[in-house]
Amino acid sequence: VLLLQVCLCEELDDSEEPLKPIDAVPAVPMPGARAPGARRGAPRRRGFPSYSASPDQPLRGVPIREGSLWTMSQDRIEPVACSLYVNGLAFSMANGMEASISLSPFALIRNCRFNSAEWSKLKSFKVSLLDSEHCWYFSVKGDGERDAEDARSGWVLDLSHAISLITHSLLPAFSVTCDPVPGITHTNRRLMAGYLIHRDSATSVSVLFCELNAHCGTCAKFVLYENEHCESPIFDILITESSLCDEILGVNSSCFSIDCHYFASQTPLERRLWLRALGNVKVKIQNRAPDPTEEEIEHYRTAIREHTSEMEVALGLPPIDEPLLAKSAAPQASL
Repeated sequence: VLLLQVCLCEELDDSEEPLKPIDAVPAVPMPGARAPGARRGAPRRRGFPSYSASPDQPLRGVPIREGSLWTMSQDRIEPVACSLYVNGLAFSMANGMEASISLSPFALIRNCRFNSAEWSKLKSFKVSLLDSEHCWYFSVKGDGERDAEDARSGWVLDLSHAISLITHSLLPAFSVTCDPVPGITHTNRRLMAGYLIHRDSATSVSVLFCELNAHCGTCAKFVLYENEHCESPIFDILITESSLCDEILGVNSSCFSIDCHYFASQTPLERRLWLRALGNVKVKIQNRAPDPTEEEIEHYRTAIREHTSEMEVALGLPPIDEPLLAKSAAPQASL
């Protein structure tokens, strides 16, 4: 959609809004759904699962929300009929044009407004793909400002829930851990570890087991493995005093970056924990702190463990056995 107006993403919507209870979204039949409480173990074969993040994948099941929105095209707004599916959004315009977007863990939803006096009154939001030119703008009209705001919030939260479900469907049921792997000495300096989704390219993502180590000298290692057994390191990222560790803004987004690498965690709370741990390691490096002893490392782990129980309680998503993205061949070279 070509947009000539300037979009201003609203600062109020950058905060991590609490997820709406999942039962507020209509239930969608999921093929292969596992029973509540069941756990899917980490992959034990060599290699790691990779998935297509292309935005043109087929949409699944039946719509979980339908309604009329407005879309921006050049210098005018046009009505559009929208249908939200568990893995994407389909819309059709009055002229018969139809399109769809399949979402991924790195899709971002943000409320926005426009600098035009007329368009600034619209309650608008955008759907974008991380580090991509793909961006779609939608607006809501209502009987009054409050009615339009409520309608926009409904669409934005349901879209963010769909992204959360996609992320949840790709990750093994594994809680963040602070404990080293018995017998695997290169995990002895572990501070925290868990499964994350790594953005390999604009159209590919992989599920990897990631481990943050305590600093040693002027850097620390963020190591990526095939799985939780940590037998096969794929590569590591050096954390230095100049490393950039940032959150990716979006409603209920769980994405963050370490320099040029992008990751998605299970929940926004887990993302916050990863970024807090990374930030603490960076501060120690910047202050030239001595290498921590085993006792000090265990103290850091205890502090992290206090937050992991909060994350498990806050998850609240239904179990899904079948990934909501198409599988692809795992890259053989380093990511």
